[in-house]
Amino acid sequence: MSFDYHLFVQINSLAGHVHLLDVFMLAFTRWGFLLYGLALAALWFQRTRPEQRGLRRKGVLKVCFSAAIALGLNQLIGLLYFRPRPFATHEVTLLLDRSPDPSFPSDHATGASSVNASVMRVHKGWGILLTPLSLIIIFSRVYCGTHYPLDVVGGVATGLLGSHLANKLWPYMDGTADKVIALVEGFTRRSAGV
Repeated sequence: MSFDYHLFVQINSLAGHVHLLDVFMLAFTRWGFLLYGLALAALWFQRTRPEQRGLRRKGVLKVCFSAAIALGLNQLIGLLYFRPRPFATHEVTLLLDRSPDPSFPSDHATGASSVNASVMRVHKGWGILLTPLSLIIIFSRVYCGTHYPLDVVGGVATGLLGSHLANKLWPYMDGTADKVIALVEGFTRRSAGV
């Protein structure tokens, strides 16, 4: 038995015994990303000095850019290497619907780590606040029976790589970010009747 599978069994065997814990893990694995959306909206609309507002909003766009790059990397990896989900080859306690997607790397772990790392660059306080959310989402994927531990480790690696690449490529996106910000601000003003 591989270490990856052994660790999977240890974590997944916790599922199905304490209903409240199952509900908690399911809530985070299904809807945890809504909290990221709320955090990004709070960063976008947070009242701040005008000279800081543009930088903050560019930071929010950089976070989205990071997640897009990281999840794009996952799609490429999935085309090159297909690892079946744990439930396809083993008896597991599965708390979610079966997904036909590759198990490696975990998209949830990728998204959580890329968003968290990028938010940390934009606003350290929010990044620290979101770190427990990221860790719970990542852990929940193994707990719920849908990923092996190495799948989430691989997801964290592609997430961090996506964040790094977004940071390196961002200077080329600066003009586009200005246009997106102006478009959203114009729409917001029109919607508010200003």
